[in-house]
Amino acid sequence: MSFQAGAYHEENRPITEYDVALFMNAIADVNYAEPRGWCSGGVFLAHSGFPGMWGSAVEVQPLSTDRASITFDGRLDNRGDLTPLVRDDLGGTASDAELALAIYLRLGPDGLSRLIGDWSLAIWDAGGQRIVLASDFAGVRPLYYYSDARSITWCTRLEALVKWVRPDAIDDQYVAGLLSPRAGYPDLTPYPGIYSVRPGHYLIRAGGRTELRPFWRPPTDGMVRFPRESDYEERLRELFRDGVRSRLGSGSTVISELSGGLDSSSVVCMVKHLIRDGSASPRRFVTLSYERQGSLDKRFCRAVEEWTGFENVHLPVKDQLFVSKSDPGAALPAFWSLLYAAVAAEAHRVGARTLLTGSLGDLIMGNWRDDSAQVAGLLRNVKIQTALRESLEWSKALRMPVAGVLWRAVLLLLPASAICSRADLFSDGRQPAAGNEDSIAPAFRTRMGLNDRHRFSTAWKQARPERRKHFRGLLETLELRHLQPPEALAHLDFTHPFAHRPLVEYMLSIPSEIVCRPGEPRRLMRLAFQPLWPPALHGRRSKDSFGGTFLAALRPLAPGLLNDARQLQVVQRGYVDPVNLTSRLERLAYSLDNNAAQLRRLILLELWLQRATQSAAGFKERPPAPGAGAGSRFRV
Repeated sequence: MSFQAGAYHEENRPITEYDVALFMNAIADVNYAEPRGWCSGGVFLAHSGFPGMWGSAVEVQPLSTDRASITFDGRLDNRGDLTPLVRDDLGGTASDAELALAIYLRLGPDGLSRLIGDWSLAIWDAGGQRIVLASDFAGVRPLYYYSDARSITWCTRLEALVKWVRPDAIDDQYVAGLLSPRAGYPDLTPYPGIYSVRPGHYLIRAGGRTELRPFWRPPTDGMVRFPRESDYEERLRELFRDGVRSRLGSGSTVISELSGGLDSSSVVCMVKHLIRDGSASPRRFVTLSYERQGSLDKRFCRAVEEWTGFENVHLPVKDQLFVSKSDPGAALPAFWSLLYAAVAAEAHRVGARTLLTGSLGDLIMGNWRDDSAQVAGLLRNVKIQTALRESLEWSKALRMPVAGVLWRAVLLLLPASAICSRADLFSDGRQPAAGNEDSIAPAFRTRMGLNDRHRFSTAWKQARPERRKHFRGLLETLELRHLQPPEALAHLDFTHPFAHRPLVEYMLSIPSEIVCRPGEPRRLMRLAFQPLWPPALHGRRSKDSFGGTFLAALRPLAPGLLNDARQLQVVQRGYVDPVNLTSRLERLAYSLDNNAAQLRRLILLELWLQRATQSAAGFKERPPAPGAGAGSRFRV
């Protein structure tokens, strides 16, 4: 992970020394190289990172040529495919930043689709007199920006950008998204006018206009078929192997989450396999587990630890509250802030720069209890007898009438625009029907248009009826940037092998019935990965819940919030109905609330708003200019 910052002023207005010092200071970090900057007229780029990561050439950024300049944060996994495209433009061993810039200069902004890996970048295109900001398809590397009529400013660190912009309000649309069932709103931050660059998109600023365009689109029309089922297994193993190996680097120390679930366990077991056959050679590999008393995951974690023989670290969750009044997040409302701070400390202790997770595995590997939408595909292809037979199998697995399965399949054959509001058609059937109570004030709901579901990408509508749910779930996860690192871990290469783009595209392009069948979620994954796993994992069908941990953290907060509910920030700002909230907080003490997910976010928001209000004065006034030392390597 490296840090980027910069600014572009229209009409070649000069960058001030104050702004240079401010942003050089914003990306300074004791664990990183001293920040460097580049300036030309109204353009300023700054960068700070680990020199020579991933065994590539030592990168001195910003990188500048007579045609363009770039700062690049990330890792390219397909260097072998990219190099031939720009071999004539580069000499010797090119760094990732040099490769990315060469691809841009050769193919233009749409050529960024060729870059596979975790990355974000900023490019000053001197020929086109434009700034280009972009983020990879999964949105793993954060990049925030603020744009007005005269300039655009960006930074990896949201808190630094907030101090520069000095907002004096909270973005109500962000709050509305946070409290809605989807728990977020694409691109928005809590601060009006400050946005994150959308994953899989590039943003162009030129001539006073800012435009966002996609360079990656999900493979909604793709279809991969093999003659034998074993071919699907072999290809999955190959792609997963590539996804893990590309994130290990060479000679570095890596720490990897291990929950005992199939996803994180598969990552750890694949690392063992890669080391055994000589395909990877990390200097040190450590597993990290979050311990809870009485957890069902514990024996599976132990089985993987014994099977792989890696060094392991256990962090007790009870010592790191899920949410606390003292630390509800910094620039963003955030759960587990204390836990992630502890993870950062452990990573520092073992010397790790990379942290692997099993995130996105559930969605990509077909962990669907209910994927009866497959019946819609059979009906669409007029395979009536097979559709009836599959409906019966799904009926048994879901314990619902065959007629219900068939009716849902028929509805899915309707145009996507006609059914996009039917949440029941896109759920996995795991949430209880009564779990939809919320405390949103009716007036706020109306004003924010919370019933409007068009804020997310609609690309999923182009998919086949039986795959729309999968694409919709993926796009919402990516657009809400669920894969970017928590603030406490922003200095690490926080990365997810299951988000390897070729793997994601493959799993969304093969037949649904290969991935998952009635009563057999993760079917293909189990067939492909079982040789990697310890025997104890072969029969695992579920994962332990953190519900008790969440409740233990929330329960002590309820009395303080109940003292005078009408004085709470969420009530004073008109977000929440105080009567409903009071009732829910009272029930929380008895574990009776029926929409715990939203109540958790509501309590987090209140604690974060209380803290943000206390420190608001610091955002309204610009901070004093940093010392000259922060910009000592700045060069024009």
